[in-house]
Amino acid sequence: MESLMTCAPAITGIGLVSVLGRTADETWQALLAGRSIVDHARVPGFSGPDRAIAMARQAAAEALTRAEWTDADCRKPDSALFVGSSKGAIETWMQFKAELRLGLSEIDFELARSFQFAGGPRLTISSACSSGLHALLRAAMAIECGEARRALVVAVEASVHPLFISSFQRLGVLAPQGHGCRPFDCQRKGFVISEAAAAVCLESSDHPVGRPMVRIDAWAVGGDGTHLTGGDPAGKALRHLLQRIARPGLDLVHAHATGTIVNDPVEMAAIETIAGPSRPILYSHKGALGHSLGAAGLASAVLNCMSHTYALVPPNIRSTHPLPTTNLRLSPDPIQHPIHRSLALAAGFGGPLAVVSFVDA
Repeated sequence: MESLMTCAPAITGIGLVSVLGRTADETWQALLAGRSIVDHARVPGFSGPDRAIAMARQAAAEALTRAEWTDADCRKPDSALFVGSSKGAIETWMQFKAELRLGLSEIDFELARSFQFAGGPRLTISSACSSGLHALLRAAMAIECGEARRALVVAVEASVHPLFISSFQRLGVLAPQGHGCRPFDCQRKGFVISEAAAAVCLESSDHPVGRPMVRIDAWAVGGDGTHLTGGDPAGKALRHLLQRIARPGLDLVHAHATGTIVNDPVEMAAIETIAGPSRPILYSHKGALGHSLGAAGLASAVLNCMSHTYALVPPNIRSTHPLPTTNLRLSPDPIQHPIHRSLALAAGFGGPLAVVSFVDA
């Protein structure tokens, strides 16, 4: 499924809580400074069983402030709330408290209560590691079809828990201790699990409340049914999605790139097919921030917005021995370059895929 956005909804506010910063700006500066994690990591400063909800609330508050939305804006019946998460507030529901039976929708419920989303559409999306980007695209669809005029999109993950670490370890997709995640690197050995919360305020192009940062001009979603935990080695589904929304003048591709042995070369080969003469910059934040699972796709969207704003792409900090490529630029150092068109990719176990194209507002 793909779409060329006739209304080109605008992102007017962003928020990000990561292992390297409590705000989007703090995380951005840490990325530019070359900071990174090498092992599984939690976001510091949050504690207790409701930490996922607290992180989501903070990222949402930052995005709403940047977009200059008021409580009255949130209360309007055409203001929607979309949440993406692969597991929800797991430390809450794993305690089996009888009074907490909302499951994944608990984050949605708490955000709606905190920011007074009263009568508009609300939806929680769980599609593994593509959850955040799928939530963004579902919000864009709601705006395009007139279901909503504006939407707060939040993705959060707090799954650094022995149960999930052990599960991923058995699958053989985690990096050895101290090795770190090395996307598109010849010495890659897997990813490290991290936490994050990302938020985006998305508005109709007609009289947005905030000042547009970028617009969504195209998107595509699909499924790769090759294997429950592994993709098609030829990357046919991903290639198809990329080719459906590829446009000339692509400046940046924010890849899913988790640093796994099998998937990174397949993804790079698919991206090379749409690179074109502009030789876009290839980037993955997971070398620095780790893999925040269901929040990773929306975190990529937030960072793309900042690249558009600052004409700058952070370093692929741990990709010091990159896989060979002729059509892409992959650098372990920051690249100063105007970003007018960018892509963000997300993929998850079970085959869900998402690609979104951003252009200058």
